[in-house]
Amino acid sequence: MSAPADRPPATDGGALPPAVPGCGCSACVERSHAAGGVAAPVVLVLVGAAGSGKTTLRRALLTRTAQALTVVSLDDLRRELRAADAAAGRPVRELQGYSLPAVRRARRRCQALAGLGAGYLADATHLRRAERVVHVRAAAAAGLPAEAVLMPDLPLDELLRRDRGRPPEERVPADVLGRHAHRRSLLTAAGLRADGFTAVHEVGARAAREGVRQAVAGRPRAGCTSMAAGCSRTPGGPRDGDVVEHAGTGRGTQPARAALLVAAAGRGALAGLAGVAAMTLAEEAEQALTHRPDSYVPARALLTSLGRPPGDAARPLLANHVMHWGTGATLGALRGVWSVLGLRGPRAHLVHTAVRLAFDQTVENATGAGAPPHTWPVREQVVDVAHKAVYSLVTGLVADRVVAPRLLSQRGTSSH
Repeated sequence: MSAPADRPPATDGGALPPAVPGCGCSACVERSHAAGGVAAPVVLVLVGAAGSGKTTLRRALLTRTAQALTVVSLDDLRRELRAADAAAGRPVRELQGYSLPAVRRARRRCQALAGLGAGYLADATHLRRAERVVHVRAAAAAGLPAEAVLMPDLPLDELLRRDRGRPPEERVPADVLGRHAHRRSLLTAAGLRADGFTAVHEVGARAAREGVRQAVAGRPRAGCTSMAAGCSRTPGGPRDGDVVEHAGTGRGTQPARAALLVAAAGRGALAGLAGVAAMTLAEEAEQALTHRPDSYVPARALLTSLGRPPGDAARPLLANHVMHWGTGATLGALRGVWSVLGLRGPRAHLVHTAVRLAFDQTVENATGAGAPPHTWPVREQVVDVAHKAVYSLVTGLVADRVVAPRLLSQRGTSSH
């Protein structure tokens, strides 16, 4: 529930978030004249078409706010990626050609910052709901508020005029601007609140053009309709340029690194059990179709490693279950550690599949209970890989969902 419009929401330790430039709500006006407040963290998301004033507003926030803002900007990340290609002697593409890797890098950094409790300002168009709810979910997982700043709905002609003022290499294609204008025309503050934002600030065209400059000078101007009482809480963090260079190291006031790793391993073990359950269901479905018998090689490997080697005809059911679920939980713990370190997504799923296969074959061949996979029938090789892929996929999806990348490091990004 929103606080009354004439009173800003309370923050820990008396922190008083500064006003959003261009916002004329009473909370923003009150905060613009307050002194001595320490900015409280928030996930602040700019929403608007290219050329609608997002970067101008962002610069105003950086100029106005005494406490540093941590900004994650798609435009800056595109420039960073292009500069890296140029420095490495690789072919350089147009800026828009770096959009996909920039989005991926921005998402990782935002997740890390939210997980650290630092918050951030996301500078991108965010005209698709899927792009916005990523920030809402990251904020909710970290216990931070998520607030949106809705930029003005400008006509396409104005967006095109502004785009012509950009450097040639940074201009946005006309068809892309057309889609931006259409999508922005469909957005409302009520719709953004339905996305899950705790506060939405609508910045009018005049505020975007004039109010920002006055807000920087400490004179907020009416031009924004605040859809919730609280003006945005500005995030803390380093201000070495506009793009996050170091997304936290797990030191200082953050929880001990070891405690985070242990917690991630515990959640990963539970994710591993979920993966085993999914793999078991897949195996039962496959066996119903192929009539393949159960394998007791895992049980024989376990018992052999414990000094109780069974014969090839033995079918120790309990040991089979212990090995089946125990291995899943153990390697799930590893996957949870990967998630907290930022080793996530499809690549991690694929590598984890290889780790699961390697672990099984190492144990089974080291104990003499199994044979190398290349000696198996091809069909059984395919079945084994498919089931382990199901396990790793489900384990990874669950782990990435329940474990935030709180120990994602930006150090060591080059070979030297």
